[in-house]
Amino acid sequence: MKNLNFETILKDAEKFILTENDSYIRTYPEFLKYFENLDQIEEHHLIIASHFVYGWMPTIIQLNLERKDKVLFLLNAAKNGHVLDKSELEILKNSINNSLVGLSKLLHFINPIDYAIWDSRIFRYLTEKKSSYGIDKPENYLKYLNGLKIIAEHKDYGKLHNIIARNFDYEIYPNRVIEITMFETDRNRQTEKFIVKTTKGIEKITVGNN
Repeated sequence: MKNLNFETILKDAEKFILTENDSYIRTYPEFLKYFENLDQIEEHHLIIASHFVYGWMPTIIQLNLERKDKVLFLLNAAKNGHVLDKSELEILKNSINNSLVGLSKLLHFINPIDYAIWDSRIFRYLTEKKSSYGIDKPENYLKYLNGLKIIAEHKDYGKLHNIIARNFDYEIYPNRVIEITMFETDRNRQTEKFIVKTTKGIEKITVGNN
C-alpha cells in the first residue's frame, strides 16, 4: 500500500473536489446517527443496518445468521472500541455477504473512530492496481486501519483535516477524512480517464468520416 502515507494524502487533499449532490454524502451522517442512538446492537438492528449499508453498493445482500450470537457479540464489542483481529473479521465477513467491503462500511457506521470504509476505489488508490485481488483479505484491511492511524497521528494532520472538513456541514473523524480524500481522488481520476478515452474515440470517428 505504497500510497498510504501522510505526504501523498495531503497532496491529494489540496486538490480535493467533492462530488456535488451526492446521496452518499447526504446519507452518511444519518447512518452514523442510527448507531449513535443504540445502546446495544440486536438482530433487528443488524438486519436493518446491513440493508441500508448495501443501499450504497450495487449488490444484493445475503445475511448468514447461523452464528448470530457471536456476530452480535463482535459488533457490540467493535461499537465499544474493541479492535477486531483477523479471525473475528472473518467471522463477521462470512455473515455479511462474505464481503469485507460491505463489512467495513457497517463497522464504520457502528464505530467511525476505529473503523474505516474500504472499497475498490480505496484499494486501487493505495495499490495502483487494476485488479481488486486481495481486497477481501482481513489482513489487508488491518494494515489499512493501522496506516490510517499513523497518518492521523502525524504532527501536521490538523492541516489535512481542515482542508477536507471545511467541505462538510457535519463533523467527520480522521478515518473519514483520509478515506474520502482517497475515494474522491480515485473517482476524479477515473472520470478524467473516461473523458480522455471518449474524446479520443470521437476524434477517431471524426477523422475516419473525413
